[in-house]
Amino acid sequence: MRAQNITISCVLEAGPVKQQAHAWVALRALKMLDDWGEAEKLTQMLSFYLHDIWDGAWLPDIRIVDMRYGHIYKMDSDPKIIYKKLPQEEWFIKSAKDLRKLLVGKRLCVDYASDAQELDDPYRSHPKEGGHLPNRVIALSHMIGDMLKMSNFPLAQYAKKEKKKVMDSSNIPINMSEQKIRDLSKSPNFTAREIALTFFIISHYVCDAHMPLHCDLRDFSPTKKWYKWKRRLPKKLHPWIEKYWEENFPPKKSLILTAYTKDTLDKIVVDKMPKNTIIQIDKDSKYKLSEKVQKKLKGDEWNEMIYTTRVSYAVARKWISKDIDWDSFMPKTYGQFKRLVSNNQGFGDGTFAEDFEDVTNRIFHDAVESVARIWYKSWRRFIT
Repeated sequence: MRAQNITISCVLEAGPVKQQAHAWVALRALKMLDDWGEAEKLTQMLSFYLHDIWDGAWLPDIRIVDMRYGHIYKMDSDPKIIYKKLPQEEWFIKSAKDLRKLLVGKRLCVDYASDAQELDDPYRSHPKEGGHLPNRVIALSHMIGDMLKMSNFPLAQYAKKEKKKVMDSSNIPINMSEQKIRDLSKSPNFTAREIALTFFIISHYVCDAHMPLHCDLRDFSPTKKWYKWKRRLPKKLHPWIEKYWEENFPPKKSLILTAYTKDTLDKIVVDKMPKNTIIQIDKDSKYKLSEKVQKKLKGDEWNEMIYTTRVSYAVARKWISKDIDWDSFMPKTYGQFKRLVSNNQGFGDGTFAEDFEDVTNRIFHDAVESVARIWYKSWRRFIT
């Protein structure tokens, strides 16, 4: 896959640039796994393919291209939009207290959304236009386990000890032509590089689950004429948020890692940040990442993403109030938008600009930890 083709695809298919943020999250999650020190074989494998992270974490946008359904889980609490009468069952009401119990570890976005009024009402994804992001994540996670079980030697040596039939260096026959065909390996099928790429792909979807507007139905234009509701947020708001985020991560040249890259991973994801970046995860103790691995998710990867997207939805409704006509406040240019946000100047009800830096750090803190946890879950399913 040539670099120039990647660039063209980004322009034609993906819209506003956001590849730097996705690559950084994947790299920072890998550093986090390494810092935990309890997934040495996983970090070893992924480290051999650092050169694939730039493209791998971006493949869902440039090759899979399932943005309309795979990258979103759009929710709402308006019964006129979701159903004529929104169900009142417990499943459809999840308070901040509930979400804290259902999600393992420190979740800064839950803390931010803890007083969001939206969490007191039933809310759910749209039955037709909501997307299936949680399904994509659990499918990819289980596929990683399947690929590992059918992997090439020597990666297969990492398998569970009870897998007696897995070939290793001690039981590979010397004279292959003398062996019965039925006794020869019916694997190997998947290479370590293919498996590593799948880890990087999954990080894209997990990261998208933490973007509030990926989970808010207001940021959606109905595709059918019979829908009686219209888009309720400006189309430029979502891409402009991500464009500003992009400017606060290391430049492309620092994130495309090759055999000629002399810097360490630690240096790239921490020290190569732009001088005036708003990303303070490794500088401000308020946003510090966990130093100890959370070994078990509370539920599977689907549950993890369901509740993560619920948190993102609540963040969107608090950060971007539903009681404001945002079209009337939206600047005409990205430059004006950036100035208002970076200077904490009046924008809507004021909360959006005032909270921008804080919310951004909470989002990326949670995204990095979630990617690391799900990678760890995918790996542990195979080796323990």
